[in-house]
Amino acid sequence: MSDHRFARRFPLGHPRNAMAPVSREGWMVVFSFVAAMAAGGIAFIALAVSGSFLPGLGIFILLAALAGAGSIILARRKGDTSRTLADYRNVIPGSGT
Repeated sequence: MSDHRFARRFPLGHPRNAMAPVSREGWMVVFSFVAAMAAGGIAFIALAVSGSFLPGLGIFILLAALAGAGSIILARRKGDTSRTLADYRNVIPGSGT
């Protein structure tokens, strides 16, 4: 295939330019984002229960912002803007396309 980890979800010309993972590395980015959100949520709950609501909220917001920004940056850098997710799914391995 190529070095792309993400591909467009909608064809060129569509007003939405969402990206979806097309490789194992792309899925690792998605799972890392989810893990960071879960870790922030657990930290928030644990600190809120112990009486430290604002520090817990701050940790959650910081982790969410960093994970979200990292995911978006990687999707832009390693994303294929000319082909869609359907194009990657229709490629037959070993066919040379």
